[in-house]
Amino acid sequence: MVISLIEQSEHLVKADKLLYALRDVTATVDSIPLIAGSVMSKKIAAGDKILLDVTVGQGAFMKSLEEAEHLSETMVSLGREMGRETIAVITDMSQPLGRAIGNCLEIFEAIEIMQGKGRADITEFICELAEIILNLTGVESSSDKIRQHLVEGVALSKFEELIEAQGGDLDDLYRKSAAAYVTEVLADEESYISELPALAFGKYAMKLGAGRTTKADTLNYETGIVFEKKVDDSVKVSETVDNIYSDQALIEELIDEFKAYITNQQ
Repeated sequence: MVISLIEQSEHLVKADKLLYALRDVTATVDSIPLIAGSVMSKKIAAGDKILLDVTVGQGAFMKSLEEAEHLSETMVSLGREMGRETIAVITDMSQPLGRAIGNCLEIFEAIEIMQGKGRADITEFICELAEIILNLTGVESSSDKIRQHLVEGVALSKFEELIEAQGGDLDDLYRKSAAAYVTEVLADEESYISELPALAFGKYAMKLGAGRTTKADTLNYETGIVFEKKVDDSVKVSETVDNIYSDQALIEELIDEFKAYITNQQ
């Protein structure tokens, strides 16, 4: 098996960068034709079996199911016109998909999942996607077998091979965030989480340096958010709901702003 990690360059899907720039300057970031052209230029160049994960909700470009279905149909049609076997699935992005937002924190969560320690919901989602793409390529598998590979460390071992083959440092791979401050957000009352707006938390993480507002911005790889509770989880008084990783101590106003995004029900 050959694995390639690919990004746009002067020699591969060169038009992709131009499409991004066009979307920025024309304020058409949510334009379905431009999104489809940008995404599919890379996918078509990469291979003949394509699985697309199209997100929908307030944390995604496509805010409604109708928009997500339109985008999915457009990209699948483009793929098939170019002779690529293409499948799209639609993923709910009304709340953060996993537990972590932020570069180092998301990598650490991915490692935990490959150790069989991930949340049940995100692990199940990953196993389902893996089953689809394997079956698409003619490899018969099941989500149960894929989950077994996670629990037994088979997937992680293969990932370590990938890192080493590219000259990566495995010790660095397993380190936790080196953020200077970790702020616990505690529950004020006994309740359950009814809403975690993905877009609001994504913008909050950008304030911490975990994301860019422009391509020229410098990323802080250590900062971000880890959700100890997700939608429908119950919480007790003073129980940790989230941890915020930052390079500076958070003022009370920023903590209150964070709490205001979390909707609780009794």
